Amino acid sequence: MRAACLVRRSAVIAAALFLGGCLSTPITSLPRLMRLDFVSMDMDEVRAGLRLPDMLRIRPGDAVMTVRTTGAGQPATEDRFVLVETTEEQDRVAIASEARRGHALSVWRVAPADVPRIAAIQQRVRESLVRGPRVRGSMEIKVSGGCRTAPIPAGPVPMSSFLKPARGETYITLTDGLDLRQVIPQSDWQAKMPACGP
Repeated sequence: MRAACLVRRSAVIAAALFLGGCLSTPITSLPRLMRLDFVSMDMDEVRAGLRLPDMLRIRPGDAVMTVRTTGAGQPATEDRFVLVETTEEQDRVAIASEARRGHALSVWRVAPADVPRIAAIQQRVRESLVRGPRVRGSMEIKVSGGCRTAPIPAGPVPMSSFLKPARGETYITLTDGLDLRQVIPQSDWQAKMPACGP
């Protein structure tokens, strides 16, 4: 499962969330998305939500955040962070309004042990604004692959994705009902969505 949507472009960093496609991002979500700033986000509070048909599952390691930076005269960097599913009650309650019959919700976050690593990158970007040269880059979340617990029926396979940028905020809808059949070639379904293991 992979597509792209611009979240924010600023002088500091461009943040892109690969949880869905721009064409399926509701217009009402765009103002909030454009206000997001990677440098000021507390990654310990950021949550990504997915709504998938009941027969689909995201496996450990399928959801990954990648942070890339570039700066004049500096080597490009790329840091990967495997996201972990959270089952904390407060996280489940916050996204409960997005529940739909026949679908399952899951919530993902940066592993607590990885938060300091991202904070260090954010600090380096902030310092570049004062000392130069200015650092630019991108943040993306990719959900690659998955598995199925039952045969996938004919017809659309809708996926919806959400972002909660801070503890006191509600979820922003990134994609609403994106048909995975449109983004995964028919020939790739067996490899992309094999049967889940025991």
